[in-house]
Amino acid sequence: METDRSDDRLDRLFAAAREAELYDPQREYGFEGRVMAAIRDRREVQMPFFVWAWRLIPFFISIVVLLGIWAGISESPFTTDLGAVAKIGNEEAMMTAFLTGE
Repeated sequence: METDRSDDRLDRLFAAAREAELYDPQREYGFEGRVMAAIRDRREVQMPFFVWAWRLIPFFISIVVLLGIWAGISESPFTTDLGAVAKIGNEEAMMTAFLTGE
């Protein structure tokens, strides 16, 4: 199995740190292990809310599209012409047609 490029970069970083002027072999004990443990700990942290929201956008878009299709299909083919019903003296008929959806 090939090594990851980020592992190579990390190894080069550790080698450069060892070659620095302030290098003290006594401080080295467990340094790489502590750094790798900190990196693993940061990777295991739960993802923030905005990351989950960003990943769920396609799901919400599909729900909106399906609701739009369902609303278009379930729409009644008969519409009430309220202009014909709304003549003077037909207020009760217009109210009845409006309330019953006819």
